[in-house]
Amino acid sequence: MLENIYKETVTILNKLKRTDSLTTKDVWYKTVIHNAALYTDAEREAGSNSVFIGRYVTVLIPFSDTYLPYRDWRKFGNQDAHYTMSIGDYIVKGIVEEDITAENIVRILQGYGEDVCLVKYHNECYDRFGATVQLKVQGV
Repeated sequence: MLENIYKETVTILNKLKRTDSLTTKDVWYKTVIHNAALYTDAEREAGSNSVFIGRYVTVLIPFSDTYLPYRDWRKFGNQDAHYTMSIGDYIVKGIVEEDITAENIVRILQGYGEDVCLVKYHNECYDRFGATVQLKVQGV
């Protein structure tokens, strides 16, 4: 049953902040994750004169030894073999083939349209009580 839920391939685009990098620019790293779950839903708010409908995305990422919290991931040498999750990162449904830089990220992500999620919230779960999901990520 769970194999039907966790069937998506996503690409995580992690930003190494310029204050943590050796350059004066943000540096982007990408990691492809298989067996994730991705859900899109709508949120509705009614005001006195209008109705707001917004789209949000939830991504569930299974446990992996390659995940590190940002404080550890940002240390020199950890970026190529690991990934992290931070507010402001992106998750793209499918595989991103292009090389991502600070100069081209906006243009490239526009090409993926509705398949892009800007991370607004993430929660790391603990590996106990039969948990299968390490990260719950929500964004727009």
